[in-house]
Amino acid sequence: MRLKPDLLVEIIFEAYKKKIGVFKKRINAEDLLPRDTSKKEKALFLFYVIQLDYSIKSQTLYAGAERLWDDDSSFFFPDYISKAEKNTLRSTLEEYLKPRYMNEAVKRWKINSKKLLNEYEGNPLKIFDNKLSAKTVLEHIREFRGFGPKIGNFFLRAIVNTFDLRLENIEDISQPVDVHDIRLTYEWGFIPDSKVSQKNIRLTQEIWQKACKKAKISWLVFDKALWLLGSEGKRSGNPINDLKENLGLTEQRIEILQRR
Repeated sequence: MRLKPDLLVEIIFEAYKKKIGVFKKRINAEDLLPRDTSKKEKALFLFYVIQLDYSIKSQTLYAGAERLWDDDSSFFFPDYISKAEKNTLRSTLEEYLKPRYMNEAVKRWKINSKKLLNEYEGNPLKIFDNKLSAKTVLEHIREFRGFGPKIGNFFLRAIVNTFDLRLENIEDISQPVDVHDIRLTYEWGFIPDSKVSQKNIRLTQEIWQKACKKAKISWLVFDKALWLLGSEGKRSGNPINDLKENLGLTEQRIEILQRR
């Protein structure tokens, strides 16, 4: 089965929307927010957790973050973090979130807390001024330590999805790309290898951005589905069979798709 990228976007989105196959259980960042909290508190949770979402298994990170919120939510507030001792932050992060690069994690939380307080009144939602274009908002996000092309775009996606924000030209922003996205894009035959290189990151972004526009499906949703497919989907060594099983595709459905 050889499908065009835009057709893949359609069938992945359809399965995601209907909660079929691997999408029965959704564990994206937007689905793991603390309950019964204010918008600001939800935004702060995303702000602090997402900036550590690299070189670590996401399930471990978010499970730890949920426990920490329940035990002591003050660790998600910039005024507290900016005044906390580094050793206190270190021991708390080690116990709950378990980031791989501890020194960098502590440094990010301290530096970004001060910036958030000084420039945005301690509220991440104030970065997303509805008078600004998506490009300008992303530029402001990128000013925070560690919020590069992956983490910065991921944070943008999470906030826009969670609070249903409307930013001008949001569809022109590239989706964040990680190892799962690159691997799937390679296995489906759209890029020459699965190396996490700048070239493959750019190619992967271009392929799916163009495909989403052609399919008229927002990358903000497709990106969530693609990540789940890559991180939670079954891997037997046969990418096509995996795709069929993970998306719950029947033989009849496959025949219809192949004729398109």
